[in-house]
Amino acid sequence: EGASAALVASTATAAVAAPLLVLQPLLAGTGRVRRHRVVGSLALALVLVHVAALFVESPEDARFALSPDGPTRARMALFATIALIAVAVLGAFKRRLPMGDTTWRVLHAYLASLVIVLGLGHAVLTDGALDGAGTAVLLALGAAGLLGIPAAHLARTRRLRSRGARPPGRARARSG
Repeated sequence: EGASAALVASTATAAVAAPLLVLQPLLAGTGRVRRHRVVGSLALALVLVHVAALFVESPEDARFALSPDGPTRARMALFATIALIAVAVLGAFKRRLPMGDTTWRVLHAYLASLVIVLGLGHAVLTDGALDGAGTAVLLALGAAGLLGIPAAHLARTRRLRSRGARPPGRARARSG
């Protein structure tokens, strides 16, 4: 109530981005790669609008928040945003990167974990952003997203086994 349009836009985009980010491992686990990419792109766009709206609201505060002297919650958000951009770049250039599938998946999952933990940690620590059950909802979303990462790996492994393919990370036995 009484907030500027920029602050409302910033808060609204963050509120929509958080569950989309948590949904990502669940989409990956179902093998819906196209939906995973679309939802990930939308989440990244929302996070960037969130940050841009904060700059519109108060450029000085936004620059301070991004500095090494900024509050912990702001540094968490900065690292989460950098990790999110890295996850998106990894996804966009997967076939062009000089790394194996297993290495790519571990790095992608690790960075995605950072996005979820740091992004939701940022939201929980931001004063006035959450009232009532908001913190519990964010923590539940974070838990669901983090549990979704190993669940996605298990689902992919099961899909590969059902097709007769070798699960990732399993070397063929050498004869001789």
